[in-house]
Amino acid sequence: MKVRLRLSDPALADDLLDFLQRRDCPGERVGEAMIEVRLPHELDEKAGRAELDFYLYIWQSLHGWGTRINIVE
Repeated sequence: MKVRLRLSDPALADDLLDFLQRRDCPGERVGEAMIEVRLPHELDEKAGRAELDFYLYIWQSLHGWGTRINIVE
């Protein structure tokens, strides 16, 4: 399953994409402030989404809580 993520700061999109790809969430940039990634554990959507949420939490803690990430379904 793929998920689109929109960042409040477009300058950080490539950094987030790289961070997620190193954690087995392959993806690509699909807009100035948007990336699309595949969830880990593709056989179990719930576990994959929980893992992605955890990665996003870690990334935000490293980059300051002012950067918002919206999941676009």
